[in-house]
Amino acid sequence: MSTPAWLAAAHLIAQLGAPAVAAGPRPAAVDPAAPTGAVNLQIDPEAAALRDELMRGLAGLRVPGAPAPYRAEVRTVRAQLLSLDGSYGGVIVNVLDRQSAGAVEVRVGSPARDNTNFFGGDSGIAQLEVALDLAPRFAAKKLWLALDSAFRGATKAWSLKQVVLKRLASAEAAPDFTPPGPPVQMKAELAPATIDRDGLAAMVASLSARFSEHPGIDNGDVHVQILRTQETVVNTEGMVLQWARDRAVLAVVADTKAADGMHLDHGYAIHLRGIPAADDALLAAGEKLVDQTLRELAELAAAPMIEEDYDGPLLFVGDAAAQLLGATIATEAVGTPAPLAENGRMVDLEPSWQGKLGKQVMPSYLDLVDDPTTAGGFGSYAIDAEGVHAPRLVLVKDGRLDALLMTRVPNAKVSGSNGRARMTPALESAATISNLVLSSKRKGSTVAQLERELLSRAQEDGYEFAFVIESLRDGAVLGPVPRESAAAYAGTGNLNLPLPARVFKLEPGGKRTLVRGAVLAPASMRVLRRIRAVGNQARTVPMRVAVGAYGGFGADVGIDGALSQTVDAQVTSPDLLVDGLELLVERGEHEKPPTLAHPLRRKDKPPANP
Repeated sequence: MSTPAWLAAAHLIAQLGAPAVAAGPRPAAVDPAAPTGAVNLQIDPEAAALRDELMRGLAGLRVPGAPAPYRAEVRTVRAQLLSLDGSYGGVIVNVLDRQSAGAVEVRVGSPARDNTNFFGGDSGIAQLEVALDLAPRFAAKKLWLALDSAFRGATKAWSLKQVVLKRLASAEAAPDFTPPGPPVQMKAELAPATIDRDGLAAMVASLSARFSEHPGIDNGDVHVQILRTQETVVNTEGMVLQWARDRAVLAVVADTKAADGMHLDHGYAIHLRGIPAADDALLAAGEKLVDQTLRELAELAAAPMIEEDYDGPLLFVGDAAAQLLGATIATEAVGTPAPLAENGRMVDLEPSWQGKLGKQVMPSYLDLVDDPTTAGGFGSYAIDAEGVHAPRLVLVKDGRLDALLMTRVPNAKVSGSNGRARMTPALESAATISNLVLSSKRKGSTVAQLERELLSRAQEDGYEFAFVIESLRDGAVLGPVPRESAAAYAGTGNLNLPLPARVFKLEPGGKRTLVRGAVLAPASMRVLRRIRAVGNQARTVPMRVAVGAYGGFGADVGIDGALSQTVDAQVTSPDLLVDGLELLVERGEHEKPPTLAHPLRRKDKPPANP
C-alpha cells in the first residue's frame, strides 16, 4: 500500500517519536473466537458508518462484464505528532500538529483468484480524506468516492492479471487469499496525555549544544519525536479493530568528512513507547548518546581505509548480531509469494526461505523463535492487522525451517495466517517479525574464544587478520547512505545488507584497528547455514523495522519515517561467527573538504549561544 501524503511529507512535519515513560493505553477487546452473534462491542459512530458504507459498496459496485467485489477494507489513522530538532544549541524544528489519513482496498473476483499480488497499477487501493475528529457523515461520503476509485482500479488489475495468467504456461497453484476467521472487534482510544513540549525542546537544545565540544564533526542534530496514533481497520467480514499507540524516539545523527573527503555519517537512537518526560534520567541518557555518537564518528573519520577485499570469516558482536538477523529474517522468512507481473512471477522479490520449508537453513544446534506474546517485549502484540491472534512461532527447530511469517495471503506450500500481519501508522500492512530470539543448544564461547577461533579460521583462508563488526548502520535513523560508492555490486546473492558502522581489523596478539570504507557485499541467506560458533551471552536489541519486501532493519526510511513507516520489534541473539560473507573495499571519488574551515575549528572561536 502506498504511503499517505501527510506521512510522506516528513521534512515539513517530521513524523515523530520520543522517549517513553508511560505505558501505552490498553484496548478493550472482544473474544475473537466467539461466534459472530457474540461480537457486539459498541464501536464509535464513524467506524459504524464506515462499516455500513463498505457493505453498501460490496453489494452495489457492479460493472457489466467485470467481476464483482467480494471484500473491502478501510484503514484510517489519526495522529498527534511532535517533532523537535536541535543543532549546536539551537532548536530548528519545533512542530506539534494533528493529522489524519485513510485508505481503502477492494478485492474483486474470489479468494481463489482476485486482483491482488499483481505488479502494475494500484490493484484496488485508493486514498481517502479523514477528518481530524470523528465525523461519520464526512467519512461515509469520502469512503463512497474512494470505493468507486478503488473498484475501478481493482477491475482493471483483475483484467490485466487474467491476460497474464492465460498467456503463461504454468498455472498458479496457490489461491490469492484465505477465508476469514470469526469476526473480531477491538476498541481503543488514546488516553488524555500531556506532552512537555517546552521541557523537551529545552532538553534538545541542551543536548545539541554538546556538539560544540566536538569541533571535528561537521554537522549534527538531536531529534526527539513523539507520535500518538489511533489506527482503525474495518472490513466487510465483520472485523473492526482499533489500536491506540504512543511511540517515541530520541536520536542523534551527525556527519563529517575524513581527510580524503569521504562523507561519513553516524547515529544512534533510543526507541521507546509512551510519552517521555524531560527528566534527569532522559537527559543523562541523551548526553551519553550524544557523546558516544560524536566520539565514534570522530574516530571513524581518523580511521584508515580497509586495505583489500576480504572473504574470510566475520565476527558479529554486540548489537551487530541482532541487527544482522533483523536485516535478514524480517524479510526472508516471510511467506507472502512474489507478485505476478507481465512475464510471470517476480522471483527476485520472493523471500529466500519460502522454498526452504523442512530444509536445513541454520546449524542443527540453533533454534529461532518469533514470539509476540513475550511479556514486556518491545515487539509484543495480541492481534495482528488482519484480526488474527498471534501465537508463539517456532521458525527454525534444530536448524530446519519449521514455519514462515504468514498473513492471510498463502503460498504454494502454506495456507493460513499465523498472525504476522503488522500495520504501520502509514497504513502499510505486511508480515514481519515481533520478538525474535536465536538460541543455541551448544555452550557458547566467550568473546576472547570467538576471536581466537575467528583468527584461526581466517588463517585457514589465507589471511593473517580478520574483522569484527560491532554494529551495522541504522537506516531507520540515518536514511540512505550519503555516498553512491557505498553500493556493492559483487557477491554471491541478492540480499543487500546494511553497511558496517563499526568494524575492526583484528590481528594476532589482539591488536584491534577501527577501519572505514568497508561494505558487506550482497549475500545469500545460505550465510546463516554458515554460523560456525556463537557467544555465551545474548543481547536484546529493540528496533523499528519497515514491513514488506524492502523492510527489516536494512530499510533506509530515515529519522523522518522512523515512527510512521515502521513497527516495533526486538531481536535477541548471541555473538555470531559467520563464514560466507564478503567485506569489500568501497571505491569511489570523494568531494574536497570545504574551502572555508568549520567555524568551531577557528582559533578565535565564535561566541557560544546565549
